[in-house]
Parts: sequence; structure tokens; C-alpha cells
Amino acid sequence: MTTLAEPVVLAAAKDALYPDLSDRSDQYAVTESQFTVDSWGEWSIPDEIRERLRPFNSIRLASGEPDLLGVGLPSGEVLDGEAARSPVVAVEAKGHRANAGTVDVARGIEQVHSRLSEVNLGYVAVPSESVTETSRALARNLNVGVVGVESGDAASVLEPPRVTGAGEFSTGVEAIRFQARTHRLNAGSFPVNHPKNYLGYALALAADADTDETYADHVIRLVDDGRRGAILLGLVDSRGVERLTHLGREVVRFARSEYGSVESALERFDEWTGKQTRFTELAPRWAQLARGVTMQYEPTTLVVDALENLHHGGVCPARLPEVAEAACAINRPLAVEVFFTERERDAVLRSDGTLDTTALDDPTVYKSGVHFQYKAQLYHVGVLTSRGTDEKAAALEDPWKLEQPAGAYRRVRQN
Repeated sequence: MTTLAEPVVLAAAKDALYPDLSDRSDQYAVTESQFTVDSWGEWSIPDEIRERLRPFNSIRLASGEPDLLGVGLPSGEVLDGEAARSPVVAVEAKGHRANAGTVDVARGIEQVHSRLSEVNLGYVAVPSESVTETSRALARNLNVGVVGVESGDAASVLEPPRVTGAGEFSTGVEAIRFQARTHRLNAGSFPVNHPKNYLGYALALAADADTDETYADHVIRLVDDGRRGAILLGLVDSRGVERLTHLGREVVRFARSEYGSVESALERFDEWTGKQTRFTELAPRWAQLARGVTMQYEPTTLVVDALENLHHGGVCPARLPEVAEAACAINRPLAVEVFFTERERDAVLRSDGTLDTTALDDPTVYKSGVHFQYKAQLYHVGVLTSRGTDEKAAALEDPWKLEQPAGAYRRVRQN
């Protein structure tokens, strides 16, 4: 039996570098889709290891596909760690194979080194007993961190890497950076389903009275959801003292120009509570402002581009599986993060990173927020013609159609 196969080594390294992923809002990591397989050589990958490796995605760098790509400062010593607030981290794992006792540590170090022009930090993860003074010296010379894995549950950083300044990140890396910024805000579901709810949080934050009380009294009582939506859409910066961004301040300026004060605008918001009327009809000028905010959210441009291409090809309206597939054709890493739940991605992605389209007709692979809360947002601001549903089976057939198609925008695969 393989003692420390590559999937085990990678799982142990992931846990050592990112031990608090479930609790941290500034970290995120994905495992390369090659690890979605059931076996590694003749060794069956246990479900427990697969669970630790989730979520999966397929990130193609110019230098190849890292076994794990993370965002956020990893645990353990990092040289010049202050040089990057949220560094991009690549990890390559090398483990034992059946009938072979050696581990190609040097090859792993070389692979990591080739990634350093595209990421900020790189690590090779290998069984501890395979790390020699020679390999440690090579890693230091090439600025590669070394994670020594003693067992499936124990690993530590033996050689710390130094933060490097990567140039422009690739499309795939940017998708993971996007998810690192947002996944704790919308994990599985968009926080709110009406645009007034995130605009209202910006106004409540600008009001003289207590923000939470003001928001609960005039917008909705789900204050945390409203806050998450405002942060997600770039109206509020939650780092340190919560404050409005430039976009959030523009919402406040608009409110004052329309009603004279933030408080008067909030009184108007209070009158809209519980109304089902489409926002474009209820408050056209506010809906236009909300549309501008929503269009700056990266998934919105992805969905719109996908629908433009589908409509141009005669698919109008489109089904959810068709939208997801078209989005993957434009930017697969981002589409995977936007559309699919973390637990079901190994059903959607083949081990070579391609999309298994047969899985797209399974409603359980989709994040509910995509076809419910988020679709409702796009409906209310006038992008889509229908508001969506929270029923999984019905979501597959629920129509996706642009209110005003402008023609196919981009058709070239960019991932």
C-alpha cells in the first residue's frame, strides 16, 4: 500500500498552510481537478482525503497547473510576508508511488520555481524523510518553500519562501482572487434578493444614527445579510473600521440629490419594504443606479457575456445548464466559482479540467444563490426578464433572457 501518496501529501500540506480556511474571510484555496479521480495509481483515494482536498477547480498557468492554488498569507514563517497583503500561493506535491520508494523532490522544486513569475509564493510538499540537505539548499537558492509531511495528519514548513512580486495575474488566478474576496460573503447563496437592500445599507452607514438600528428600521431586519451584500458589491469596505467606498459614497450623493438628506431617502426606502413590484418600475432612477453597481460585480459581466453569446447563436431564452456551459467557455475558473457548489465540483469537472456537461442537468450542483437571489437582483435592475426560483428542479428550466441583448460580446475561450 502507498504510504504517503500525492493526494495525502497535498491534503496534509493544505491543512498545514491553511489550517483555518473555514473561519478566515481572507483566505481561499482550490485543488487542481486531477485530484477528482477515485484512485491514484492502484491506490484508492479515501473519501476523507477527497473531502480535505475540496473545493476543486482547474487553473491553467503559463508554466502548468499547480496542484493547489491559494490566496492569503499561509501559516508558518514567510520571508518578507508584509510585501503582499493577500499573496497568491502555488503548491506542488510529490509523494510515494506503489513499488517505488523514492520521491522526486528536485522535480517538485523545479516545478514550483517555474511558477514564481505568476504567483507570490511557492511550496513543494513532500514526505519528510525524502528531504535532504541538498534538496533544502536547492529550495533556498530557488526561493521555494518546503513542507515536510510526516503523516496524513502532520506537516510543517521546513524551509520558508520569500514573497515575490508577480506581474499581472492570469485569468484563472484572478478568478481565485475574486473568490477569496467574496466566498465568505456569498457561500452557496447571494445574501439579499432586492437591490434596495444593499443600497440601503450604504445609506444606513452614512446616517447619523446607529447603523444596525437604522437599517433594521428602514430597510430589512436581516442586517448581516444587507451588510454582506453591500461589501460584496463594493459599496462598503469592511477592513478595519467599516466605511463607504467611492461607489458607496456615490450612492449617498445620489440620495441627497434626490431627497435632500440620507434620512429622507431612508424614509422612502421604508415605504418600499415588502413590495414585489419590479425595481425598474417602482423606482426607475434608483434601479438605474443599482444596475451600475451590479454591473461592476464580476459575475454579472460573465453572465451577460454568456447570454449575449447564447442569444447570438439562437438560444433565447436559455436554460441554466446552457448559461453555465457558456460561462465556462468564456472563463471556466470564474464560472466554476460562481455557479457550482464546493462539494459538487468533482462531478462537474473531469480530471483533465474539462467540463462534464452531463452533470449540468443535476440541479444539486448549482449554488442556490445563482438561480434565486442573484437572478432576482438582475431582474430587478433590468438585466434579465425573469426573477428566478429557489426550487432546485424548477431552476433547470427557469428561463434566462436578457432584457436588451446587444449582440455577442466575446466568443474566444480565455481560460
